[in-house]
Amino acid sequence: MLRGATIVCLSSIDWAFNWQLPQEVASAFAASGNRVLYVENTGVRRPSIRDAVRLGERLKNWWRAPGGVNGTPQGPEILSPLLLPFPYARGAVAINERILVRAVRAWIGRSNEGPLIVITFLPTPLARAVIHRLKPDLSVYYCADRLAETSAQAGKLRRSEPMLLTEAGLVLTTSHGLQKSAAAIAKRVEYLPCGVRSAEFASARRSRVRRSSAFDGLTGPIIGFSGTLRNEIDVALLTELAGLAPDLNFVFVGPVAAGVTRLRAHANVRFLGAVPHADVVTYTASFDAGILPYVLTGYTADVMPVKLKEYLAAGLPIVSTHLPEICRFADRYPGLISFASDAATFARILRHAAADKSSASVERRMAIARHYDWSEQISQMSAWIESELSR
Repeated sequence: MLRGATIVCLSSIDWAFNWQLPQEVASAFAASGNRVLYVENTGVRRPSIRDAVRLGERLKNWWRAPGGVNGTPQGPEILSPLLLPFPYARGAVAINERILVRAVRAWIGRSNEGPLIVITFLPTPLARAVIHRLKPDLSVYYCADRLAETSAQAGKLRRSEPMLLTEAGLVLTTSHGLQKSAAAIAKRVEYLPCGVRSAEFASARRSRVRRSSAFDGLTGPIIGFSGTLRNEIDVALLTELAGLAPDLNFVFVGPVAAGVTRLRAHANVRFLGAVPHADVVTYTASFDAGILPYVLTGYTADVMPVKLKEYLAAGLPIVSTHLPEICRFADRYPGLISFASDAATFARILRHAAADKSSASVERRMAIARHYDWSEQISQMSAWIESELSR
């Protein structure tokens, strides 16, 4: 495992947001003996009113930061930069570059020990500019999504992302679709899907003597969804499903960023909101089945949901829409995932799946999840990084 390096992570999300790929990578490399700076999201679009809370937290973090950064129990130090909110305006990018590079160099200090590595989860003009100025021994682009498909503003990434792909020493992708696109122009591309803390979910399942109080009052099977409820989730399908299956309880764990008024009106629907990762583990282990009701779009065509492996690690049966990456995963592990395209089919399959308490089925799901444990994924990432550094 890589040790003694200085690593700067240009993240696509803030540290306190849902625990995802960027936090996992930063924490793992910090734990293995590297200096890690986690730079919070610098944006792929201009902020809007929905970002008010997040921006307020950013301002507080910046104000409280001694020397520009805050420490964390997990190891990485956090930089919460205050930048001009115009990610594609040349003048703003130039100013933001100077601000960010100055802060990063101040954190690096005079230490020249070990290699300097920049891992970026953003393909923005600012990320490219910062990498150029820092001149790291290795730049890694971890491509987890088609961010250019997330909004009209983010569509401008179609200009900067191809340039980053050609410049990065190593490109990692979380889906086969992303890998295929990147391989056409990048020097080296490797497929590295998101992992899972399999032992945590397995332990939570084994210790669930009774369900959390968050499920009080619910009778009958609990169908769970963990993660941000965004526009990429088929809320209309879920609304119809909740109406067709009053015998099933639908529990959503995570932030809500889509219109759910009609869905919330059903008595068998419960929203638990954003919770710490430890609670996500506990709640997931209390589900009877996990659901992946994605809408197929240009963005989701190459999405491999992290929650798929979390559901498996908790031993849950899974019912999903026909997302290409999930279909590929199901082809590799036949009989593991069920698919449905309409509410009636979802209801029928979910009733059957929730009733399957076979210990053999549960153990198979958990065993497959162990193949994707984060320890294995980060170890592989580390090996590729060391291989590139040795060049």
